[in-house]
Amino acid sequence: MKQAMAPRLMLLAWLLACAFGISRAASPDAYRPWNPPETSRAMEDDEYAWRLFVALNWPAGKNRGAPDSSLPLGAGRPVVWESWKNSAEVFRPDGSDPGPWEGPPFSDARRFEVLSRRDFPNLRQVVNGRMEPVTDPLAHAMRAVEVRMNRASFEYVRAQHLYTVRGQLEAVAGHTVSFPAGSIHVKAAWRPINPADSARYHTVSITLADGSTRLYGLTALNISAKTLPNWFWASFEHADNQFRDGSDGWLHPSRDTFACRGGAPDCNLSPRGLGLDGTVWQYYRLRGTLSTYVDKAGQAALLGNSELEAGLQASASCITCHARASIGTVAGTAARLPIFRPGGARQGYVGPPDPAWFQGRDGPQRGGPSFQPLDFVWSLSQAAPELETTHTRIPDPLGDRP
Repeated sequence: MKQAMAPRLMLLAWLLACAFGISRAASPDAYRPWNPPETSRAMEDDEYAWRLFVALNWPAGKNRGAPDSSLPLGAGRPVVWESWKNSAEVFRPDGSDPGPWEGPPFSDARRFEVLSRRDFPNLRQVVNGRMEPVTDPLAHAMRAVEVRMNRASFEYVRAQHLYTVRGQLEAVAGHTVSFPAGSIHVKAAWRPINPADSARYHTVSITLADGSTRLYGLTALNISAKTLPNWFWASFEHADNQFRDGSDGWLHPSRDTFACRGGAPDCNLSPRGLGLDGTVWQYYRLRGTLSTYVDKAGQAALLGNSELEAGLQASASCITCHARASIGTVAGTAARLPIFRPGGARQGYVGPPDPAWFQGRDGPQRGGPSFQPLDFVWSLSQAAPELETTHTRIPDPLGDRP
């Protein structure tokens, strides 16, 4: 009897799946899409990227870093990654302990990176015919950028004292810095938008220094997830970016085999069956993914975001660039490897890492500079010296970013 029932139950399950539109595009986490998939190896890279995108952009719950599964995707609320720790909360100017995971987020004034620390003191504006210092750089920025990390990453940074320069130097001297599996980081770009366009963007209303508010729309989101030793990398952009005034546009085609199933991988569509339709998220596009330094043809794997790698798209590789995240000492002073190639042009590094990057020109055995990797995490470069205990000076490796 049981054997006779089995085929009928299988047929019933198949019919129910068809009736409710459940297909490969909506499994294996169809009933819990707010949970990030545990590993990128269980599915194709582009599908995994979209599942991460859905989970991280699910409406945030009451507890920091948790989703609200009672709300649908696109509910018009802050999303999960927006409740993660912002880099400004983790890497404080005085190098102090960032405190526990729970706690109120920083204000808008400290949430975003708009100018480099090097350039901000020299910024001026004309007020009533006179040049005066700019006191609110966010109000003058074309775009605002923020970096956030999930709880697994934050707990590791805090436990290893990686929120200070001294802590990082001590960490690399004793062992290899290796973030735990499940660590996820995001880098997001926002631009001021017209309220009439709010139905097409995930938005945030930001209070400026003068008390006024301005509407910003999310234009780009880079995601890195520690599901592989060299992390998994995915880059998303708003569909409007390819035609945006004052922007580079898309200098290379998108590649999305999941949303474009059966067609050209640069179809620039959002996938069906993930709940994106009818929400602002249907207007975002996967520009590509990376999990290796080279492609199947043996060429250096490239991935550039027109907002987050503005002016650098043609020579951008998330995985290679982040492989250079490191710390070392030069003449007794803490230092980092630069992001850009020497020569003045904004060109990035691509392809497999060169061991010579970390050993310097002469190598440590000859007294030259030696750099230790920081597990692909560039945000660690924002760590400040502990002012009470050391006067270590560290060059800003991100000083001339867009």
